Amino acid sequence: MTKELKVGLFTAISGAILYFGFNFLKGVNFFSNTQQFYAIYENIDGLNVSNPVIVNGFAVGRVSGIEILQNQNNKIIVEIDIKGNLTVGKGSSAVLMNSDFLGSKSILLDIKNIAQPLESGDTIQGEVDLGLAAILNSAEPITEDIGVMISNLSEVMAGMKGTGEQIKSTLRNLDVTVSNVNTLVVENNNHLRRTFDNLNGLLKNVDTKISQLGPLMSSADSTLNKINRLELEKAVNSLNMTLSQLETTVTDLNNGKGSLGKLLNEDSLYTNLNQAILDLDELLIHFDDNPKHFLGPLGQSSKKIARDREKSSE
Repeated sequence: MTKELKVGLFTAISGAILYFGFNFLKGVNFFSNTQQFYAIYENIDGLNVSNPVIVNGFAVGRVSGIEILQNQNNKIIVEIDIKGNLTVGKGSSAVLMNSDFLGSKSILLDIKNIAQPLESGDTIQGEVDLGLAAILNSAEPITEDIGVMISNLSEVMAGMKGTGEQIKSTLRNLDVTVSNVNTLVVENNNHLRRTFDNLNGLLKNVDTKISQLGPLMSSADSTLNKINRLELEKAVNSLNMTLSQLETTVTDLNNGKGSLGKLLNEDSLYTNLNQAILDLDELLIHFDDNPKHFLGPLGQSSKKIARDREKSSE
């Protein structure tokens, strides 16, 4: 074998090893069956070939190809290689998601309805999990508020820059005051103890007196209740007596007793009274027409008065 043939053979073998090794590192297994599926996305957000395809955290394949579909408004079609005999059913979806906090992408294969399996080369539903990006977007107003709060806090701290010594002086004065109070308490400890003992005794005496007042208050309450009952009974008896007298008076009136009763029940008294009023009225009319019958020096005889009355009636 010539040297040139050896070099060529070595180069071919090295190239084959390099090709297979590189693809092996990318996840391509030339010795196992693979299935190809496709998913279409509006935006793949940095997804690359060889990014993993996972099911419940387990890698079952990789992204084998990415192309742009200009005839479909520049949508992206992603080719997915699934190794082994994994069954992907109808209704399954390929969810584009972040695999870590650094933004590395992967596709989560959400398998459903394995009773109706898809064939290799079919297209499955492509979805995008917003994940951390959605959280960051929703937190953006909060971060703005935090920024404003930090700015306001900085202004407050800047305004308090000259008050440090005043606070220290106030704390020193407070420490001196507390020390003086402690000294005063220690010096007057016995006096304070006696004062509190006397106060305790006074409170006990007050409590005893209050306990003694209990029966007295009960007796006073009972007495007041009796007085109230007596006054109420007296008022009721007086009212009953008045009603009884009123009933007797009404009965007497109905029976014709007394002048008022006779006036109410007997017609003769009313008739006599009415006749007296008529006679009086006639007398007044006669007096008005013939005053000389009553006001003459010696008066007039009854015959003269009768003749005058006959003339006036004619």
